[in-house]
Amino acid sequence: MNVRTMLAVSALCAAVLTPVQAVWATDAAAPATIAAALQAQTGKRVKLHLASGESLEGKVQSQNEQVVVIAELAGMEFFSATVRLDQVSAVVARTTSP
Repeated sequence: MNVRTMLAVSALCAAVLTPVQAVWATDAAAPATIAAALQAQTGKRVKLHLASGESLEGKVQSQNEQVVVIAELAGMEFFSATVRLDQVSAVVARTTSP
């Protein structure tokens, strides 16, 4: 197997085997759209699960109608990513402190 195939298989396995659960504050309604969920988390750390099976973790810096900018990526703090909103399949965010 080449490296690209191995990465694709491992990303698929991680996406299938890892349950994703987003819990929102108990007295607030859950956001109706991915854009609304990201807007509520502006300035906070989130983990985005993408349609490709990959995930990105970082701080929501800004967004518009089509993209969101994630800054301070986990493991790559000096980098940021611009992600199309239609490619985001889930937003995982911490709602309470431990």
